Amino acid sequence: MRLRSLPTFYLILACLLAACLMLSGCASAVPILTPAVTAPRPSPTPNPEQRQTQEAWGATPTSRPSPTPWPIASPTEPQAFMLASSVDLNPLTGLPAESPNLLQQRPVLIKLANWPRELRPAVGLNAADMVFEYYIGFQMNHFAALYYGGDAAVVGPLAPGRLLDARLAAHYQANFVYASAEPTIEGVLKSVLPEREFSRGFLGCPAICTETEAQGGNTVVNTAAVREHAANLDQPDFTPALGGLSFSEEISDWDEVALRLSYLYADFSVMDWRYDPTSQQYQLWQDAQTADGSITLQQTFDRDSEEPVAFENVLILFANYIEYESDLHDIDMREGDPNQQAFLLRDGKLIFGTWGSSGPEQPFQFRDLNGQPLALKPGRSWVVFASTNTHTSQTTPGNWDLTFSVR
Repeated sequence: MRLRSLPTFYLILACLLAACLMLSGCASAVPILTPAVTAPRPSPTPNPEQRQTQEAWGATPTSRPSPTPWPIASPTEPQAFMLASSVDLNPLTGLPAESPNLLQQRPVLIKLANWPRELRPAVGLNAADMVFEYYIGFQMNHFAALYYGGDAAVVGPLAPGRLLDARLAAHYQANFVYASAEPTIEGVLKSVLPEREFSRGFLGCPAICTETEAQGGNTVVNTAAVREHAANLDQPDFTPALGGLSFSEEISDWDEVALRLSYLYADFSVMDWRYDPTSQQYQLWQDAQTADGSITLQQTFDRDSEEPVAFENVLILFANYIEYESDLHDIDMREGDPNQQAFLLRDGKLIFGTWGSSGPEQPFQFRDLNGQPLALKPGRSWVVFASTNTHTSQTTPGNWDLTFSVR
C-alpha cells in the first residue's frame, strides 16, 4: 500500500515544524489542522429557526472568523447512492438492513446523555447506524443516535433536546425522540419537525419507558415501538432519500496512520478512540473518576450486552459553533458548501477530506481532497462535530490529540 501525497498545506506545516524543532526546540507547538485565516468571514446568516431562537433568547451569536474562506456553493441535487444495486442495502452502513421494510420508513433519532457520569454506561449505541456527538457547554458532550436499517429494544439514557437535534433530524428525515426541552428549544423542535418530535410524557411505554431504580432508573426508548406509533399518526407516505455515501472493504490510499484519537473537551472530559485490529473497529474509552477522585480513562461497554462500544468509522467534521449562552449552542451547517473540512478514521488509517450537504433536508456527504466520494468501511459511523477552533496534534506516530475550543 502506498501513502498518498499530503496537501501542500500539510507539507509546508511539516517543514516549518521540523525547522522549529531544529532551531529552537519548540516541540510543544500545537498545529491547527485547518488552514490559517486568509480573510475574515462575516457572521453566519441565521436560518429562520436560528433567528427565532435569537429573538426568543435576546441573544446574537458572536461574530467569529472561519479558518477557511470557503465560498458557499449553490445547492446541488443529492448524489446517487453508490451501492444502490441492492434495495436491501442500508445506505447509511453499506450493509443489508434487518428488514427491507425499514428502509421505507423514517429513521428514529434518539437524544442520549453522556453527562453526568452517573448516567453511564449507555445502552444501545452499538445498534445505531450513526451516532452524532457534539458539545453542549461546560466541557461536556451529548449524543444523538440514528436507527434506520435496524431496531433496538432498549436505547438510553434519554436526554433533553437541543437546537442541533432539530438540524440533525431534518437532515436525516427522521422522527426525533427526546426527554424534554426548554420552551424556546421545544418551539424550534415543533416548528422544524411537526408531528415528528416525541418527548417523554407525550409518548408512553413501551416506546419511551422510565426504568425502576433497580434497573438503573434511566429513561429508555424502544425504536420499533416509536416506528409503530409514528405509523399510527397517519403521516403522509414518505420514503427517506438517504443515499450518497460510498463504501469499500479495503483502501489503498490514506494520509496518516491513526491507531488512536483522543478528543479532549477538558482534562476531565475525554473521548478516546483506539483501533482494535482484531475487530477492525475503533473502541471507545472515556474519562472516569476513581475512588480517590482522580480522573482516568476506562473502556466503555454497553450497559446490557457488556460488549465494547465500537464503530468501523470515526468521522471528525469541523464546523462553526454558534454560542448564544454558555450552555446553548447551534452549528452553522452551511448547506450547499461541500468543502467544509473533515477527516475519516478507518482500518487504523486517517484520510483528510471534506463534508457538506446539498440542503437542510439532505444527509451529509463526505469527499476526499480530490473531490471523490470518501470510502467508508461498511458498517457503523461515529460522527463528531468539532469546532473550527479545535487544535490537532500528532503526539507520536499514529496517535492524535484533538483539543476542543468553542472560541
